[in-house]
Amino acid sequence: MKSKIVSSLLILFLLGGCNVWGQKDIAEMDPSELPDVIAFQDDFTREFMGSLEEVEDGYYLFESKTGGYTMMYPQNAKMDHLFYQRTGDNYEYIQLGENEETNEFNYYVRATYDEGRRAVESETLLNLLSTYVSYEGDYEKIDNTDTTIYFATTEYVTESGKSTTNRFFGTAMSNNSDQSVRFIYNLIDDNEDADNAVDLESIQGSVLEIMKSIEFNSVE
Repeated sequence: MKSKIVSSLLILFLLGGCNVWGQKDIAEMDPSELPDVIAFQDDFTREFMGSLEEVEDGYYLFESKTGGYTMMYPQNAKMDHLFYQRTGDNYEYIQLGENEETNEFNYYVRATYDEGRRAVESETLLNLLSTYVSYEGDYEKIDNTDTTIYFATTEYVTESGKSTTNRFFGTAMSNNSDQSVRFIYNLIDDNEDADNAVDLESIQGSVLEIMKSIEFNSVE
C-alpha cells in the first residue's frame, strides 16, 4: 500500500512538473520551433506567452507575470521592455504595438494591472484613465461574465491636421476579486491616404473583444 501511495505521488509530481516546465519552455525554446509571429520570435514578448496554440484567429494567450490575469494577445504585437514595470504581484504596466511592417496601421497599447483596494474603486480608476487620455465624457458600462467593463473612445487631431490619434480605452474590473486592468489602445493615422481609411468600427470591436477576453486569476 505504501509503495502505491509513493508511486501515485510521484506521478502527480511529474504531471505537475510538466505543466510548470511547459510554461518555462516557451521562453527557452529555439525560435525555429515556435510559431513564426512576433509574439514568439521576439525574446521579451515570448516570456509572456502561455501557449503555442491560438486562442482566436491571430491571437495567442498572454499571461501576466503577476499571475493575476490572462488575455488575448495580437500575434504580431511586440512588447516594449523599456516601458515594462512591475511591483510584486499587485501592479504591472505593459506597452505593446505594431507598425506598418506587420499591420495596416500603426498602433500601441498600454495596459495597467492593479490588485488591491484601488482596483475596485471604479470612480477612481475612471478618473485616472480620463485624466491620462484627456477625456471628459461618459463611459459605456458592459456586463461581462466575470467582469464589468467601462469603455469609451476619443479622437485627437494635431494642429497641422496631418495626424489623428483614435483612442479606444476602458477598465475591466473583476466581479469576484479586487483586480482590474486599465486598457488604452492608440491608433495613429497620418491622414495622407484618404482611399485607405481605417475601419474604426472594426477596430473598436477588436479592442472590446480583447478587453472581454481578460480573465482574472484568484489571488490569496
